[in-house]
Amino acid sequence: MSDSKPGDGKSQRFQPFKNIGLCFSGGGYRATFFALGIVSYLDRVNYNGTSLLSSVKALSSVSGGTLLAVAYAKAVQADNYDFKSFFKTFYHTFTPENDKLLETAISKLEDTSVWEANPHKKRSLINAFALTYAEMPVFRGDFHDFQPDTIKQLEQVCFNATDFSFGLTYRFQNRGYFGNNPLYRDFQKEVNALRYDVQLGDVIASSSCFPVGFEPLVFPDDYFKNQISPEYKALKHIDRFADGVGIMDGGIADNQGIDSMLRINDRMDDALDLIMVNDVGSYKMQPWKQANTKIGKNSTVERIINKFLQYFTIKPFYIIVLIIGILSIVLNYMNAFGPKAYTSIYIIGSSIMGIGILLSVFGIVASAVKNNVLRRAKDLFKKNVPESLLDDIATFKKLDISLVQRMTLERVSSAMTMINDVFLKQIRRLNYDIFYSNPDLEHKRITNTVYKLNGQPSLYGNNDYNKDIPKPKKCLESVCLTASETPTTLWWDKTDIAKNRMETLIACGQFTACYELMDYILKLKKDKVVSAAETKELDELYKALEADWSIFNKTPLWLVEELK
Repeated sequence: MSDSKPGDGKSQRFQPFKNIGLCFSGGGYRATFFALGIVSYLDRVNYNGTSLLSSVKALSSVSGGTLLAVAYAKAVQADNYDFKSFFKTFYHTFTPENDKLLETAISKLEDTSVWEANPHKKRSLINAFALTYAEMPVFRGDFHDFQPDTIKQLEQVCFNATDFSFGLTYRFQNRGYFGNNPLYRDFQKEVNALRYDVQLGDVIASSSCFPVGFEPLVFPDDYFKNQISPEYKALKHIDRFADGVGIMDGGIADNQGIDSMLRINDRMDDALDLIMVNDVGSYKMQPWKQANTKIGKNSTVERIINKFLQYFTIKPFYIIVLIIGILSIVLNYMNAFGPKAYTSIYIIGSSIMGIGILLSVFGIVASAVKNNVLRRAKDLFKKNVPESLLDDIATFKKLDISLVQRMTLERVSSAMTMINDVFLKQIRRLNYDIFYSNPDLEHKRITNTVYKLNGQPSLYGNNDYNKDIPKPKKCLESVCLTASETPTTLWWDKTDIAKNRMETLIACGQFTACYELMDYILKLKKDKVVSAAETKELDELYKALEADWSIFNKTPLWLVEELK
């Protein structure tokens, strides 16, 4: 028998499945419905007479995973809570025929009356999403639902975002600090006065506000409608909040929510016996490819720019058109075209003169604007480029335009690869290194990944399946592959609908949890860290898992069909 030591230094005997913490990664709807599959399977299986889901005491979520985490955490607080009812409600809210999230958000963005009714919010796409979430029954409410003294079943919830003032994880959590240390440590009274008034819709929007696709939310400006309250004014009077704090996607700092869960575990009186990280991210990435633009002798940058700028000046042609129009009218008035003045010539002459006037005015205005812009651009260039580099950079204008195009494309594509793949994947590796190198968490870890059972080679060239568990059949691997290839979006496109990705994601979460629980139990027994009584209970659970695994391999979507 072994003891484990939580982060506060107190010894506590390890008890299988007594206290469970769940981490839900980011990844759009891919994360949301993989997470739904995980919790639905934990609700199905029992250990020592209770479902594993009822032993979940802590949640940590990011981005797409936060949609499920908030909805589930809210549902558990209801007096009439029933998981199967929750599953059906959540499922039917987001089926392709019912899902109006994107459509409703865009409609709100376009509707001026929405922003007149919510003057505290900046008119933006992410705020349109926040208002849409807030109206949906599965998300309606505020953080009061999770106050430590009244919360049911769950002890700790943490929905992760990232602040753009310090670049740290910004935690919407019911215990511990709210936000992060620099934005909470010296301002606890002011922050705590408002923390439970935050709308759940704003929490979800904050956690899922991914860069480029959205702009940041601003805390506290976008979060509180009553901005004349003493509590709000007190917070805004603090320098760090005076201009607002930009809040964006939690995946920027930690896309798995692992660090937040480790902090939760450290401060719990009764430490967690199992942390399950449910991750739809991947170590794989599409290799960067160089641009294939051919370098020719088309034209230089300088020549292209000069040619373009030629349109923004007064041209002789404009004056000629104006003179022709004026002469036509004058000569017609002098009967130069016949015995009398012709109306048709007046009309034609007036039209030509009008065009000449418009072109001339355009030339004058455009020339003034061009000169002003060029002057400002040159001043900005000289201020921001070291003097020693001015001559070298100036030579770029003599380069062929195709070379400049290739250089630009490769800079943009490599920067996007760095941000979306290299950067996030490196953070993922670091977090998992911390998670799996912590000796206090030995026998307390499970990682459910969306790609685990898709039949594709792993990083090490094999599937890394447990030899003591029947291998997944091709039909199960096919469902898992379809799920793992779901793009990171908050809507269903035609391909998603055609491939039934919503249900394949839920099923993938279910049978992945089943497989990983079997693997976990086998390791516990092999390492002999449980008592004889616990071994008996584990054997009972394993039999139930094994029976389900057999059915999953024949009909991967059977549990989805049963629950929906």
